[in-house]
Amino acid sequence: MPDVESGKDYIADVEQHNEWWDEGPSVDLEEVMERSPRSDFHRILRGIDEYDKEGVESLVYPIFGQTGIGKTTMLKQLVAALIDTADFPENGREHELLSSVTPRQVLYLPLEASLYHLERPEDQAQKLTQVVEYFRSHVAPRRGRKYILLDDVNVLDLGDRRTSVLRDLVDKDTYLILSGVVEDQVDLSGEGDTDRIDKICYPLPVLPMKFVDTIGYHEDEGGLQVEFGADFSEQLRSYRTKGLSGSSPIKQIRLDLDLTGGNLEEAVQGLEELYFEYIDPDKRDGLHDAARDYLRKGGILHRAKNASVRNDLVRSQFLLFLYKELAKHGSVQHPENLHRLCSFAASHAGEEVQYTDISDRIGVDRRTVDQYLNLLDEEGIVVTESQDFSLRRHRRTRLYPRNPRHAVLLSQRQEHYGFEEYEQQNVLNHEFEYKLARMVAFDHAKRLAFQVNAYDVEYCETDSGLVDYILHRDGLVVPFVLSYQPYNDTAAQVAAEFDPSVGQHSKSGSEELRDLDYEAPYRFVITDNLSAESVGEGSLVAERNGTSICYLPYWLFLLIC
Repeated sequence: MPDVESGKDYIADVEQHNEWWDEGPSVDLEEVMERSPRSDFHRILRGIDEYDKEGVESLVYPIFGQTGIGKTTMLKQLVAALIDTADFPENGREHELLSSVTPRQVLYLPLEASLYHLERPEDQAQKLTQVVEYFRSHVAPRRGRKYILLDDVNVLDLGDRRTSVLRDLVDKDTYLILSGVVEDQVDLSGEGDTDRIDKICYPLPVLPMKFVDTIGYHEDEGGLQVEFGADFSEQLRSYRTKGLSGSSPIKQIRLDLDLTGGNLEEAVQGLEELYFEYIDPDKRDGLHDAARDYLRKGGILHRAKNASVRNDLVRSQFLLFLYKELAKHGSVQHPENLHRLCSFAASHAGEEVQYTDISDRIGVDRRTVDQYLNLLDEEGIVVTESQDFSLRRHRRTRLYPRNPRHAVLLSQRQEHYGFEEYEQQNVLNHEFEYKLARMVAFDHAKRLAFQVNAYDVEYCETDSGLVDYILHRDGLVVPFVLSYQPYNDTAAQVAAEFDPSVGQHSKSGSEELRDLDYEAPYRFVITDNLSAESVGEGSLVAERNGTSICYLPYWLFLLIC
């Protein structure tokens, strides 16, 4: 039996964090239910609900993401969705799991707020185990599933014991939901005793919200200025999800874009149908304005109305993540170098730079630059590299911050002047708007690459200009050229001029080149100003020098990603 007495402070603390155990009103849950659930929440709830329907008795479901990204809000919303004493909003009632459990079947444990980091590493596991055992023996019903939500597992200093300690919390008929700041902290897969756990899920990254996810949020929630109404927001959700009633053209477009078995011609036809048949002209105009508004606000919503307060929140949370969480995880002795590299990326977003230039600016060698970029890209998902499509060995790169707001807060004011506020200002700064548009399109292209099974998002220089985003797999190439004012003169020429056969890619784990026949049946131009001719003819496709070019309004590209 656990020594309950030695953990009594933590037991008393967890009772305060789980007010719903008394089946009365919970201030925490009432507050999070006032916020519209984001698509990541629906994805988590849908995933857990499906495992429940499949009869999975024991489950580990991990999520991870930057400090301040919204993980805690989602976990508390999940509590509200599960228990039968909370009046969770009707949205998403197709899930049988909603309001299906009694309050005492759910344990929410915020590890950082509960001060587990004050304990010695060897005592942290003991205190955590004692609290979970107390929940099972004194709070939860003897029968029925237990839901254990551990928030901020990154504060636990368990070393090599991390996986075994967290797995041991899962008994039969237990669902364990974890949150951390990087993948390794919540990934419980791999070798070891996993036979008694039915399902250990792959960690889900929680990223800044995509453009389509911000549509429908009220401005007082940090949402966009353009109001579409709940009906249109739900309509877009059904367009993207096969399981909901009605047509799902966006989902079908992504299936047709799949580089392992899709059909590009049908994808282009689907894009034309989505633009001309599913979205009326008034909504198109609204989506155009909403996309520009998204460039200003980014994908992390804050309800503070004062712009300086919101900026301070975003900046402080980002720096906390860099200096405290990411630097600790990566054993970075000088975390200020991560800050400097992020600022360099913000000032040179989308520009081709040499690694030697980065080394000189940061003051570290090339190997250390590689380590930093890997930490910021693969682990933190805050700055991502794009490599040259045509080079075998990469000495150059393009850096993209993944949240446009970070570019505002980390660059000099002379560059981002007019974008300090979240509202549209009477200051024209087309250069910086173009930079933000390029960053946001890259971020969404990375997400699209995942959806369509592309290897990565690369770029290619032509004599006339840049092919900004190239998705490819096994020789099938889907290139996108960004045509956004003031850089919109040569996009069609660049698209027609692009030669996919310049691609060079090595075999996995080798420097030997793959023998591939690179083909690009369609070229895509992402534009913020679709021509009246295209609209009048009812087609997004034009021929240029024997090349099929599909013109995508900027907002439409963001919508399908």
